Amino acid sequence: MTDQVRAAWIEVLGHDDFDDDTPFIEAGGHSLKATQVLIRLRRKLGVRLPNRLFFDHPTVRELAAAVERAAATSPLA
Repeated sequence: MTDQVRAAWIEVLGHDDFDDDTPFIEAGGHSLKATQVLIRLRRKLGVRLPNRLFFDHPTVRELAAAVERAAATSPLA
């Protein structure tokens, strides 16, 4: 899951100059880009992901773990 989250960040941010523990904002992200990341992950994984999830888990590592938990409990219908 970490690779998928990182790939979404790279696609949205347009660079890979961050590590898995860099907060999204420090990597150059903002709220609209965060939404774009979540939309990509929702589409790719078929998982319901609330926008707040991103702000509660602002790093690749944290977000990947949260997305895994969400995938186990809330797939899209």
